[in-house]
Amino acid sequence: MQFAEFELPQFLEDNIKKLGWETPTPIQQLVIPKACEGFDILGGAPTGTGKSAAFLIPLICRLKNTQGKGVRALILEPSRELAIQTCEVCNQLCEGENDISCGTIIGGADRVEQRQLTDTVIVATPGRILEFLRKEWLIPSDVEYYVIDEADRMLDMGFFDDVNKITQSLEKQCQTLLFSATLEGAGIREFAEAVLHNPIEVRLGAGEDSLDKLPDLLSSRAYYASSDVQKLKIVSELLRTVKGKSIIFVKTRERLQRLDVALRRQGFKCATLQGEMSMSERQAAMRRFKEGQTDILIATDVAARGIDISDITHVYNFDLPGNAAIYVHRAGRTARAGASGIVISLVLAPEIENLEKIERYTGREIERRNIKNICAVFPENPGVKHQSEKKRGRAHEGGGFDKRRKDEDKDRTHKKNRLRDRKNKGKPDFAAKRARKAQRLALKEQKA
Repeated sequence: MQFAEFELPQFLEDNIKKLGWETPTPIQQLVIPKACEGFDILGGAPTGTGKSAAFLIPLICRLKNTQGKGVRALILEPSRELAIQTCEVCNQLCEGENDISCGTIIGGADRVEQRQLTDTVIVATPGRILEFLRKEWLIPSDVEYYVIDEADRMLDMGFFDDVNKITQSLEKQCQTLLFSATLEGAGIREFAEAVLHNPIEVRLGAGEDSLDKLPDLLSSRAYYASSDVQKLKIVSELLRTVKGKSIIFVKTRERLQRLDVALRRQGFKCATLQGEMSMSERQAAMRRFKEGQTDILIATDVAARGIDISDITHVYNFDLPGNAAIYVHRAGRTARAGASGIVISLVLAPEIENLEKIERYTGREIERRNIKNICAVFPENPGVKHQSEKKRGRAHEGGGFDKRRKDEDKDRTHKKNRLRDRKNKGKPDFAAKRARKAQRLALKEQKA
């Protein structure tokens, strides 16, 4: 199937070719025809499957074929990064069409500049757009098309009530499209019932709970590390020998800063992305990473779903996540839209069991690897405790520690080694002692 079969406006077909999109992805094939007909859509598809284009292409078609004024389309995204990226794609698709343009209303940006926007499409984060609606800085009656992207992420971030308020503020019935990485669970269903009207349900995976799984062209690898120092050695070695655009995930801002300093000392150029950065700092970091000024981005999980860059080749879990779903979301930053990618995890001894849980969750085996003179192989029996955690046994004459086997202990009879046994060969015979004493006294009396 080709994009031309959708009978799109010519400017849109030309812009799709400029972006290098040859054939629509499965989710695009399912969504675009029905959305162009005006149906509400409940879409389930994992990240990296072309979800953004699936709702942007029909939205632009509808705007081109109808008349209106003001902000005619509203797209909600859970994060500022994702909102900016969606806006960029929308403007690329609208290039050459003066009547359609896209802007953002997101937290961390100048409200004065945002109030002056004259775009027909607005991509927004829930908190900031709710403020605009409450202060009547945006006219909700103009909105004809309403898209809620990453609905499961919205739930995770506590935006359910905000989205409901935004939906209720839209005075007339809009065509609404809701997308989520998974459609399972009462939360998503309740979310959909609150915002959609007789939707057509479209999902990949034929109803299986497989939407939140790893891409087919993703390779999963793991290296065994004894400490953070060894983790740094492994990452440094891989970054030097394996070329590509890489994201390194860590647990906290503090660990991000320490890793950034350590890699810079070794000559690596890094960009960083974490929760407490200003909007200008985030945009600068993403620009450096996208434009190739650096091939390494160190990030906390704030970026796990907010990055949509097609040429990321490697994802590193410097800190293995405790939740398998987070592992999948991190890994989803690579192997996007039919490309191949590699996710590499650095695993400490106590985390081996967690690695096995991730394998069971994803249904995918993670290849165990080692680097000569850098890190050791994984232990053969991860259930056995490390030697330092064992209780010390008795010293063996050949060195080391030798613990008795239980069956040996059963066969061995225990014999006490008393001092009285060594000297007297048993308990004293007090009667004999008294007899000897009486005999000595009798001899003394006879001599006297």
